[in-house]
Amino acid sequence: MKRLRIKNNITALFFGIFVLLIIGCTGKQKSSNSSSESQPHSFTAIKYAKGFRIEHFDGYTRLTILNPWNNWTPYQTYNLYKTNGDKLPSEGTNLKIPLESIVVNTFAYFDFLEQLGQIDKITSITDGFRVYNPNILRRIAKDSIADLGDPFKINLEKTIALKPNAILTSAYAQRDQYSERLVQAGIPVIYNLEWMENSPLARAEWIKMIAVFFDKEADADRIFDQIEKRYLKVKEKVGGVEKKYSVMAGDNFQGTWYVPGGRSFNACLFRDANLNYYYEDDHNSGSIGLDIETILTQFGKADYWFGCTADSYEELNEKDPKYKLLKSVKDKHVFNNKNRVTPSGGNDFFESAIANPDLILSDFIKAVYPALLPQYHFTYIKPLKTDNAL
Repeated sequence: MKRLRIKNNITALFFGIFVLLIIGCTGKQKSSNSSSESQPHSFTAIKYAKGFRIEHFDGYTRLTILNPWNNWTPYQTYNLYKTNGDKLPSEGTNLKIPLESIVVNTFAYFDFLEQLGQIDKITSITDGFRVYNPNILRRIAKDSIADLGDPFKINLEKTIALKPNAILTSAYAQRDQYSERLVQAGIPVIYNLEWMENSPLARAEWIKMIAVFFDKEADADRIFDQIEKRYLKVKEKVGGVEKKYSVMAGDNFQGTWYVPGGRSFNACLFRDANLNYYYEDDHNSGSIGLDIETILTQFGKADYWFGCTADSYEELNEKDPKYKLLKSVKDKHVFNNKNRVTPSGGNDFFESAIANPDLILSDFIKAVYPALLPQYHFTYIKPLKTDNAL
């Protein structure tokens, strides 16, 4: 019995040592992997945008979309590789690049992809009747691009049947059920948060985000550098303006007038165009809802009105006779964003304007300080019709 106890003790001892060796080896391996994953060898330079970062590791590139509703913590991570995907991190979406097909659920990316020479990779879209891009419209007519309908009620089965490499869609504070079902079906979802940036150049810089999925980072850097130079060159033209005009924006929607917050994309454009804006010191990055009486009080003496939804002054009067009290209406200084539209409702302002912020800025400057841009013609905005006007 004594020998048996000794034998059992020796067996237990060796087993314990074996377990410790296994644990020790495993711990070292994890530590080594963790160390290598945490050391990117380079980063993509991001100058204005806050919503993403790009890190380059040996064998793959990591794109992280950041959450503006949670102190810019990671919203979604993508590990992008070209050849060998065996040594990728366990966390995040692993995706082989360059993509060969993509469903686009946000029109602002049409121009990004066109500038990158990748617009032919779009195989499906939503709300086809609202498209302005001539290239996309031609392909819809030839049935080479599928229209998946309402972006908030997309045909999930049809989307899965198309077998796209990925789908690009706007992200929100709460993950939507449609995106979650796509992920469950094995289709990677690329989340876009460009619309949460608060400056024109920050939104335009998201061309670098989509470029990484097509292995076009160098092209995106070059294109954005040109965008930045054009924008800053236009901005310089109003630097010496002595008299600053005041501006109002937005329109009445179902009883509420939504105006840009002081830290919004539009408010930044107004500052860069050397225009005074009532909410320029406000800290909201979204919209502010007001009633018509507040609009008349705060913006009654504004010199210009941008973003009106009407086509004519007659239509304005039909919507609400109180509009006649606004100085901008009296002076015929009201503009809408309908200079480039299609009969079915497509509007280029909601497509290519994000990728061409210098043109939006030029539109505002041309409207208010026309002598500064004598050869320029409006791209996205136009004055309201004055026939049968007030």
